[in-house]
Amino acid sequence: MRPISTAVEDAAAKAAADRLRSNPRDWDALAAVGTYLLARDEADKALDCFHRITRENPKYPGIWRLKAKAFEALGDAKSADACRRRSLDPQS
Repeated sequence: MRPISTAVEDAAAKAAADRLRSNPRDWDALAAVGTYLLARDEADKALDCFHRITRENPKYPGIWRLKAKAFEALGDAKSADACRRRSLDPQS
């Protein structure tokens, strides 16, 4: 039997994925899916989600910090640092 927290996370990710099927520009759902993937050590797939958000909504709250975590998980310190700096920019 899976731990309850994993089952809840899986259900939340499924709900977010369902929302994305009906609205591919649902940034909250896309960020949730990306965060879920990042937590499951799928940083490359998470980064795809985060890239989609920053291409169209670069001011989405917290997105640059999420991208930094994904880049860090992939071992790309230079890109992670660039995202952290971007997160500090009040124009972002």
